[in-house]
Amino acid sequence: MGSTIKHAALSYARKGWKVFPISPNLKTPLAALAPQGHKNATSDQTTIEQWWSAHPNANIGLNLEASGLVCVDVDDYKPDCTFDTLKQMHKLPETLMQRSARGGTHYIYISPEGADYPGVLGVGIDIKYRGYILLAPSTFGEGTYSWSNNNIPAKAPDWLLTAKSDRQKRMEPKAQTQNDVSGPRTGVNVNQVQADASRGINWHDNVLRLVGHMIAKGATDTEVHAITDALTLDGYTVDQTRCEIQVMIDGARRSGYDNAVSRSPHVSEASIEALLLDRSGRPACNHANLVKLLTEHSDWLNVFVTDTFDDVRKVLKPLPYDPASGFHFKPRLLADNDFTKVCIWLNHFGMIAIQKPTVIDAVYAACAQQSFNSLADYLNHVQKRYPANDSLLDTWMTQFMGVKTQGSDERAYVTAVSRLFLIQAVARAKEPGCKADSVVILEGDQGTGKSTALRILFLEEYFGDQLPHMASKDASSYLKGKWGVELAELEFKKKTEVETIKAFISRQSDNYRPAYGRQEIVSARTCVFVGTTNRDDYLVDETGNRRFLPVKTGAINQEALFDNRDMLWAAAAHAYDANEQYWLVSDVAVIAQDQAKQRLEQDPWVETIAQKMATFNEATIRDTFIKCFPDLAEHHISTGLNRRMSKCLLLAGWVKDGKFNSGSRRNQVRFTNPSPSEASPDTNSDF
Repeated sequence: MGSTIKHAALSYARKGWKVFPISPNLKTPLAALAPQGHKNATSDQTTIEQWWSAHPNANIGLNLEASGLVCVDVDDYKPDCTFDTLKQMHKLPETLMQRSARGGTHYIYISPEGADYPGVLGVGIDIKYRGYILLAPSTFGEGTYSWSNNNIPAKAPDWLLTAKSDRQKRMEPKAQTQNDVSGPRTGVNVNQVQADASRGINWHDNVLRLVGHMIAKGATDTEVHAITDALTLDGYTVDQTRCEIQVMIDGARRSGYDNAVSRSPHVSEASIEALLLDRSGRPACNHANLVKLLTEHSDWLNVFVTDTFDDVRKVLKPLPYDPASGFHFKPRLLADNDFTKVCIWLNHFGMIAIQKPTVIDAVYAACAQQSFNSLADYLNHVQKRYPANDSLLDTWMTQFMGVKTQGSDERAYVTAVSRLFLIQAVARAKEPGCKADSVVILEGDQGTGKSTALRILFLEEYFGDQLPHMASKDASSYLKGKWGVELAELEFKKKTEVETIKAFISRQSDNYRPAYGRQEIVSARTCVFVGTTNRDDYLVDETGNRRFLPVKTGAINQEALFDNRDMLWAAAAHAYDANEQYWLVSDVAVIAQDQAKQRLEQDPWVETIAQKMATFNEATIRDTFIKCFPDLAEHHISTGLNRRMSKCLLLAGWVKDGKFNSGSRRNQVRFTNPSPSEASPDTNSDF
């Protein structure tokens, strides 16, 4: 197999393709040979020969842009893939095709230099260009990449370069000129929008506004299609129109347009008539009117909100008639320029003498009235979509994190930790400030993807791996808006540091004063902590390690973890709602203690004690020094050395058992050996 892969890599290089080594059976670059990933790709045959001679089973990665290629990656094995719809709207020229390890299809085209692509064409359809793909005969999971044909790559079609349909290119909305004084209106003029679209005037822009307006008013998909079918232009079929309209409808629902009615009891445009008027009979530019418009008018309903998870003001939906917004809009933070756009809209509404400070106050008030919790909404969504899956909750670490178990005890421990880890995180999301101080520690070789797996699991926007020092004032404020926080390369060096870590992770709330804030705030914690390390002896304190739950990871399947993430959190949310505990008890807690003990940093004195004190039943610290280190002068034994010896005796299995009551050892701490070995005839087993 190794020679086959090297032969293939060399053949690709002869075509001028830039290739580089990928970790065997994975999709991550082989860091030892390609530290910069696809940027190290080359067609130099000497380099390629050296790479695959050193690692004959390495997968083959192709730097697409450097090779002048672009790939349409179609996950046609997924039931919701929209590839059939795309083929109805656009012609896909015959070209070189590859079957991926999971059953998808790669359509590989020649790309012009400096091209730009959107990244996503539809559900299950990606464009890969400024990155890389794997090439046959690479393997991933249980599958193998293979060529579907031997065609020469065709030139990328023009529509792929622009990622817009012919209709969109012809009907692109034009920039507003000085003579166009209509500007944003107080609502969608349905009759005008339909009339313009039917004549082909800014078709896409007008239909987009119409669809958003109808969805916000509670229209069903069928009702929307009934109106938009009549807007089909010459040269297009009703089916083609429906395909494009359905994309708009789905985007509107994803953007929350259909939640407008449920989130506010006052959505009728008629309510706008109740605005307060000034002496000239125009709507007054006051706080009451502005807040009413920003919370009740259909253009602004749920645009400005507060995400209570991180207590941040956000823009949840596109601002009305913003040409830069569309159905690919993603919720973002409130920006200063948004206040200016509100002012412009209000000017067109009839409020000429508006003051920006008044607008800022009104936007803040609207944010306060329209709140949501993005993380709670996510968990509720996945919980409704997926049923409880106890089996997945038990085995996700072994399935996706490469964890291997030996024996029934370790299997029971990993199963318990797998469930605890996720349920504890759900508990913090649904009940901020609840007690959740267990820290799972993922052990594994550097570069295996532990941090990336955590980022996938906790979602990019809720994950943090840059926690300041726990003793600093910045650490508490950093946790705001975090769900999973990585303690990267966890290593305990001093007992004082251990105590700082334990105290910090055990808190249920944080007190701090925000930047530019006047008062200190108390914030209930929404996050859980997870450690990562490539060591196996990172614990230095033999007591208080119940919080740390070590798990040894192996080959992490990041793609499978991503595919199953929503089901995982749904299973954990179901378990939490069923009141399942998220802490260890009874036998599993004992196994956890043993697992933590195996990670204790070993002192060489422990081995010396085990060898030289094995036959003794009892001893003091002084006795142990005399037996183990007879050349050490007694006056050189400091308090620090006494403490070290006491700790080593305990690590060697000895037990503190009060004090001696008589003799030369009176009032000295008594250590006993629970399982002394038999003494030889010439050896005294006591001092």
